[in-house]
Amino acid sequence: MKLYKLHITLIITLIWSSLSMAQTPVNDSIPSIKILARVQQNKILLRWAVNEGVAWKKSNTNGFILEKYLFSKDGQRLPEPQKLWEKPIKADALETWETIIENNDFAAIIAQALYGDSFLVEGSQGQLADIINLVEENEQRFTFALMAADMNFEAATKAGWGYTDTEVKPNEQYAYKIKSALPQELLGLNSSVTIAGLKNFEPLPAPIDLQGMFNDKHVLITWEYDLFKSIYTSYNLERSEDGTNFSSLSKEPLVNLNDKPNAPAKRMYYIDSLAQNNKTYYYRVNGISPFGEKGNYSEIISGQGEPGLSYTPYISDFKFTKKPNEAEIFWEYPTAGEVITKKFQLNHAEQDSGPYKVVVDSIPVSQRSITYSALEASNYFTITAVGVTPKHQKTSFSTLIQPIDSIPPAIPKGLEGIIDSLGTARIKWTPNADKDILGYRIFRGFTKNEEPSQITVSPIEMNTYIDTVEIKNLNAKVYYQVVAVDKRFNHSQKSEVLVLEKPDVIPPTAPIFSNYTSENGTVTLHWIPTTEPDATHVLMRKNLSDTTEWEVVYKSTDTTQQFTDTKVEDNKTYRYTIKAIDKSGLESPPSTPLTISVTNLMPKETIKSVNFNVNRIDNYIELFWRADTENIAEFTIYKQVKDQQTSTWRIVNATTKTIIDQDVHPNQVYIYHFRATETNGKFSKVKTVEVKF
Repeated sequence: MKLYKLHITLIITLIWSSLSMAQTPVNDSIPSIKILARVQQNKILLRWAVNEGVAWKKSNTNGFILEKYLFSKDGQRLPEPQKLWEKPIKADALETWETIIENNDFAAIIAQALYGDSFLVEGSQGQLADIINLVEENEQRFTFALMAADMNFEAATKAGWGYTDTEVKPNEQYAYKIKSALPQELLGLNSSVTIAGLKNFEPLPAPIDLQGMFNDKHVLITWEYDLFKSIYTSYNLERSEDGTNFSSLSKEPLVNLNDKPNAPAKRMYYIDSLAQNNKTYYYRVNGISPFGEKGNYSEIISGQGEPGLSYTPYISDFKFTKKPNEAEIFWEYPTAGEVITKKFQLNHAEQDSGPYKVVVDSIPVSQRSITYSALEASNYFTITAVGVTPKHQKTSFSTLIQPIDSIPPAIPKGLEGIIDSLGTARIKWTPNADKDILGYRIFRGFTKNEEPSQITVSPIEMNTYIDTVEIKNLNAKVYYQVVAVDKRFNHSQKSEVLVLEKPDVIPPTAPIFSNYTSENGTVTLHWIPTTEPDATHVLMRKNLSDTTEWEVVYKSTDTTQQFTDTKVEDNKTYRYTIKAIDKSGLESPPSTPLTISVTNLMPKETIKSVNFNVNRIDNYIELFWRADTENIAEFTIYKQVKDQQTSTWRIVNATTKTIIDQDVHPNQVYIYHFRATETNGKFSKVKTVEVKF
């Protein structure tokens, strides 16, 4: 066979992706055969390929063995697949290829790859074919042969890489196994299996999401690729000028060269040149499977090419008028472009990066200047030329215009805020109404009279700020002020001071006892108060002679620093402690306890009261008294005539509460003294009563 020179004008795929995706993965380090089945209504088409160049060459020389097994019948899987037949398959002899080569370029490529003395790929410089020529010749044969087999199933079958099985039944499912005719130990080529039955038939789908982007005498056609990449290896794109009669845009099918394992393609793209603008063109596309089947056509799209703009406006100058915030802007634009231009637009933004807004629309195409009267502190302008077709537009570079401004913004007002328990201070204020406001600077201090320091690196845009302060220190308040800054960096005066109180998380210091006294049956305590202002001091007592808990005996919310405890019992020991509670409810640790024993050397006032009744008719004085008789042994009564010596008059037992004195005389004043004697020998306090008879 003479050397066949390839003239390729289509995009080529180098890997048969549909076959590689259809099989269970095998060890990539060992060459393998991968098989793919396509079910038609009354037959099953099979295609296979070797995935490595050297093994491919050896397999072509020795051929393959195709085995067919009955896998299931009437929906029931067989316990063991039943072998139906096996067929040796290899490429047809060279002399049988002449007829198919004359009518099919892909068959010629396969024949040249199999039987040619050399393999030469010709193409214009820069195309993929030029790059492929640089690799080894066997790799070229292998690569182009697989590509051509994808494009034509008849040629693939003639090369020994395909088979059509017509001995099939609707109620049966088959397993097909392909392996090399050479023994495994000689070639080391893994076999593979595919399962198919007539019930698996599905019509080929129509490509979806066909779109066209029409421009000046060309259109970009695109459609969904990733969804059908396992079904179609190539596509046929057609164009029509009347919506009825379509013709293909390329002699050979279109293949996606951009689909790579590490960057899979999502869509197909094709750029078509249009003979003229303002004329409607129609497009449709269908897919071609590895078995040469053509799928259904997509929906038809249509559109017209539209002339674009060839010129771009240019802002050449500007000047301020005598009015404030007003400037006249000048631009240049070729007169020749006016016939394809509908209007100009003036665009404005406060930053060069935008966003730009149209501030003056529908400027006549013959006009080259315009006056703008709403300048702000910073103004970036562009001019857009809008074509007769509105989507065709050209915009100039931006130009900065800044009017003179030395007036500072207004002082921020309405400051308010709060500090939470974590030390997060949130402050806000009323936004300034100044149009050219750039932002705000925040100042903070920790004492009332200190000069606050700035805590913002640059002006912030929002009228809120979140700060973090240390809660556990001795400063109970934080002082904030805000300064407004305009776009010319004029600063306002500081706002009024916002004073925020920190949440109280530090307990007050503990008060301490400074002195105490115990006398006459009372305990007087003195203490040094806590340093926390407006704190409550709580004095607590515990009787050590029993198991009672601490009890509060005194609370002070003022500056009192002492307390006398009169509710104590003689000859008992008490323990005292004191703590402080601040206005947030935080308690100080209790002070070091004081242990005090109560000793009372003064007699007890056992006799509560003494009364009398004078009876001058029967000539006697009746005395009666009220006393606490517990632990009382007896009462001693002393009698005294006024201004004379006192003498013991009566001693009575503890149960006696009244006595009569008949040794009395008129016009005499008698004084009686009562004293109780306790069972332990101690005397009570004397109770005295004076009676005039």
